[in-house]
Amino acid sequence: MPIAVYFILASLILAAGLVFLLRGLLKAAMAEVNSRYPEHVRVLTSPMANLFGIQSGGMKQIRGNGILLLTSSQLYFRMLLPRRELLVPLGSITSVETPKSFLGKTKGRKLLKIDFRNDVGDTDSAAWLVPDLEKWVETIRGQAELN
Repeated sequence: MPIAVYFILASLILAAGLVFLLRGLLKAAMAEVNSRYPEHVRVLTSPMANLFGIQSGGMKQIRGNGILLLTSSQLYFRMLLPRRELLVPLGSITSVETPKSFLGKTKGRKLLKIDFRNDVGDTDSAAWLVPDLEKWVETIRGQAELN
């Protein structure tokens, strides 16, 4: 059998293993998020949002999939791998935009970008690739009372 066939088979096995791992991580993270934020307190949820990074973290951050949710008082993101959380009170959000890139990264589609004041009062921002982008933008603007 040609070596290319072995390479393709190994790649398929690796990809299947990664999908299996990601599904397990997502299931565990959803259980954690569901216990912390019951459905009745969630306004919007995107279980596979793709974080493009946090401005203060610089350009060398890797993108990461995770759960993005909005409540009546905060925007919360739980990255799957590496395990990381971002919690932004709605009162700290200063603007919502839809750029096509963030920190030099793009997927050729518009992103959900929020500007906010962090825990020490400095301006920061974060961006995600989410389904239903316009719904996220309108709902965050409404919840955070932005124009």
